[in-house]
Amino acid sequence: MMKVIYTGGNGEFTAADKTRLEAKLTKLGKKIDKNGEKDAHVILTAEKRGKKAEITVNYLHHSFAGAGSGKNFPPAVSEALTKLEKQIDKLTAKQRDGKRNGVKIAVVAATAAVKTTPAPSGPRLCEAKVSKKPMSIDEAVLVAARKKVNYVAFRDADSGGISVVIQRPDGDFDVVRA
Repeated sequence: MMKVIYTGGNGEFTAADKTRLEAKLTKLGKKIDKNGEKDAHVILTAEKRGKKAEITVNYLHHSFAGAGSGKNFPPAVSEALTKLEKQIDKLTAKQRDGKRNGVKIAVVAATAAVKTTPAPSGPRLCEAKVSKKPMSIDEAVLVAARKKVNYVAFRDADSGGISVVIQRPDGDFDVVRA
């Protein structure tokens, strides 16, 4: 349950209003922290043209504040609560979205679509990351064997040009220089 500290009001804020407010603050406290053990400061001021309510809650180096005004205290407190709730929702969404490290939905959907589509009978197109470092022909052969691909395009360290190592069906490799 959230501990509520009241300031002002001068008896115009009834006990029924206090119980409603405390129930809503307890619900907000559970959004912030699962056990809901937080302090809330409610400041009620009566002015010449209306009533003002300000609610502040401190949580993990964050200070949430909601202010509202109205002809009576209950509408002013309700407005302050909605503003406070928006701030809390914004922070929890930020924390939730910042902590996710899983696979994106688009990637999961794309892999599922790839698995369900039948393999085409024509030529196969493979894309791979290209090493920016020039390599020798021997290194390119090792990369092709390690990645189990039929060819590797690379920048030749000796000539500086683009070369392709192609694996023949009998297992030997050919080099094509451009």
